[in-house]
Amino acid sequence: MTKVLLAAALILVPYDCAVPAWLLPKQRADRPAAASGAPAVAARRASSPNFLRVEPLDESTPPVFVMRGEPRGPGKLVFIHGICGHGLGYAQSFTRSAARHGTLIAPQGDRPCDGTPLAKWSLDTDALDERIVASFRALGFVDPIADVTAIGYSQGANRAESLARKWPARYTRLILIAGPTKVLPYGLGVRSAVMMAGTLDRQDLMQASSKAFIAAGRRARYLPLPNARHGAMGDNPEATMGTALDWLYAQPPAPEAGTASD
Repeated sequence: MTKVLLAAALILVPYDCAVPAWLLPKQRADRPAAASGAPAVAARRASSPNFLRVEPLDESTPPVFVMRGEPRGPGKLVFIHGICGHGLGYAQSFTRSAARHGTLIAPQGDRPCDGTPLAKWSLDTDALDERIVASFRALGFVDPIADVTAIGYSQGANRAESLARKWPARYTRLILIAGPTKVLPYGLGVRSAVMMAGTLDRQDLMQASSKAFIAAGRRARYLPLPNARHGAMGDNPEATMGTALDWLYAQPPAPEAGTASD
């Protein structure tokens, strides 16, 4: 239970901070074996065995957290966390919004942070792509693994951009959250892109990225994460990410006669 609570709470931890003492397991001899609400949770799950959830993929090291259950759309989405982050809590924060469009996976970084469950990313983009492809195959998707929406936060935004540049047929939509640099559209063949940042975080880089995409005639927009500091998802991630994903997957309006297409 402690591990589950820790993972879920990591979404609130800034990307460059060590794990606070209050998040670490306490060594208490009188700790109860299970929370009092556990039987009720078990009963609900027994009555709905295919409930929507995020859980580790079997035999994945580092772990890849994957969406299971119904209802889910037909698409494929991957969330890439930031420096010293944890994929599970992020994926759980907008599970229902993601499920409207498809199956969400969240690989854990390949470089551990100071012996904690947190992790960061190496520069090995090939290995990250291989893990993503293998995970979708393990979930029953058939080759070619294509048309994946890549969502990245902070360092993960940089990795998502790199994936889209190297494999344009595989990663066709982007959501970049609080990336460390301004992103230019040149060399990116994505269908559409959403740039995001917390209202309590630095917003200018993602706003400038969105403007650069739009100026180049690309389909893009900027959305804020209300009351979010760096590493957090804001007041209502389901609503905010739902807006981003609904727009990302929406069919753009056909151009009027005599006008140029976006």
